[in-house]
Parts: sequence; C-alpha cells; structure tokens
Amino acid sequence: MTKLLSANFSRLMRDKMFWLVSAFIFILSAFMITKSGMSVSDIDTENNVKTLNAVYFNILPIFSFFYAVFISFFIGTDYSDGTIRNKIVIGHSRTDIYFVNYITCFTGSLVILTAMLIGCAFGVPFFGYWQGEIKAYLLVALLCVLITAVLTAILTMISMLSSNKAITVVLTITVSLALVLIASSIYNVLLEPEFSRDFVSLSADGEAVFGPEKPNPAYVTGWERKIDEWLLQFLPTGQSILIANEEITNPLINILYSVLLTAAVNICGVFAFRKKDLK
Repeated sequence: MTKLLSANFSRLMRDKMFWLVSAFIFILSAFMITKSGMSVSDIDTENNVKTLNAVYFNILPIFSFFYAVFISFFIGTDYSDGTIRNKIVIGHSRTDIYFVNYITCFTGSLVILTAMLIGCAFGVPFFGYWQGEIKAYLLVALLCVLITAVLTAILTMISMLSSNKAITVVLTITVSLALVLIASSIYNVLLEPEFSRDFVSLSADGEAVFGPEKPNPAYVTGWERKIDEWLLQFLPTGQSILIANEEITNPLINILYSVLLTAAVNICGVFAFRKKDLK
C-alpha cells in the first residue's frame, strides 16, 4: 500500500488538472470576496453590517463541482491508461487500490479547500479580521474538512465504479450539482415565513402599506419540516449552505453525520469495486 500511495502522490504532484483547479479556486475566491468588499464601501454600515464571518465561506456551497472535476479526471485517467488493471495484475488488492485513490483524492481536495481559505483572506482589508475566538474559526474549518471527506468519498465511489473517463466526468459533475440543488431547494423551503402579508398600497409619504397577516401556504410544518431540517444538517452540501449563512447551531451533530456518511460511502464503494468486472 505504501508503494501505491507513493506512486499516486507522485502522479498528483504532476497532475495538471489538479493544479489548474487549485489555481482557479484561489483566484475565484480572492475575486469574489474582493468584489464583495468593494461593493459595501458605499453602503450604510449601520443598516448593512457585514463582517468577514458573513462572507468568508460564501463560495463553499458550490465546492462539490470543483472536487468533481479534479477527482473524475484523476481517477478516470487511471482507467483510460489501464493503470488500475495493471495494479491488480502485479498483486495489489482492490481494497488497497480503492483506499489509496480515496486518500490521494482527499489530500488533493484538501489542497483545493486550502486554496479557497487563503484566497478568502483577501477580504481582511475590507472586512477586518475574523470576529470571535479563533477556535470558532477552527471549528468551522474542521467542518469544511469533514464535508470535503464526504464529498470525496461520494465522488471517488462514482469514479471508481465507472470505467469510462468521459462518463465519469459527466456523472460526478451531475451528482455534485444535484446535491447542491437539492440542498438549496430544501434551504429555500425552510426560509418561507409562517405568515405573509399582501401589499395593499402606498401611503401619502411613500411608505408601503400591507394587509393583515395570513398563513403562508408555502410554509412547511410537522414531520415534513423535521425531515427537511434533518436533510439539511445531514447532506454535505446542506452543511455548506449553513456554514455560508452562519447558521450552524450544533456542530457536533454535523461532525457525527459527516464521519458516519464518509465511512458508509467508502465501505459501500469498496464492496462494489471488489465485485466490479474490470474486463
């Protein structure tokens, strides 16, 4: 397994897609947070208070897409070059091959995440330093690492079970986007207020006049709401949205979900890969 790891990390260091994605996410993060900082310069800060905490992780919800691009190309190359089959022929076990690829992809994904964290530091001149104790930032960073572990497990499993590189790229990107859309839809549903008011007219001084409160039919209650809240906490993309909006309320639960989901997906992935016909 040590030789496999050494060979994989050597290939990772020479992987152009890995470095391209890392550089792109660094530039994108720096650009987005700088743009946010410049946009608040003319805003009344008394009514629009913004801190670094509020914008630092804004790009996190779409990170699964970048992980998908890197992982699908990295593992897909193993199949297109016949490397995986050669590893099995010379005596390496499928379990070792699977976990080595997961460890390598997780390491690469952590580098991509680190590039984002460094890029977002460009927001300090505009928003100041992180508000609160440093352990609060480290806790959120830990949650990001665990979210990365889950997403890497899901995308590695898909990539290891698909022998065609082109199909792998499409599948991983589709799944990553689907996870983002599902989490976003759930979050938007939960944002619906319990009561709403209809606009009636404008008063003489130009202020809007609204009618009496009435129940909002889009507001979900009961078990449906409990399930939606659980899914948002459970899904890695749901956790990403909560982090971006500073709405993490019970980080220990999120940590537990991420650890359990990472382990479960990897176990299922190894089992399926051991049964896969590599032809």
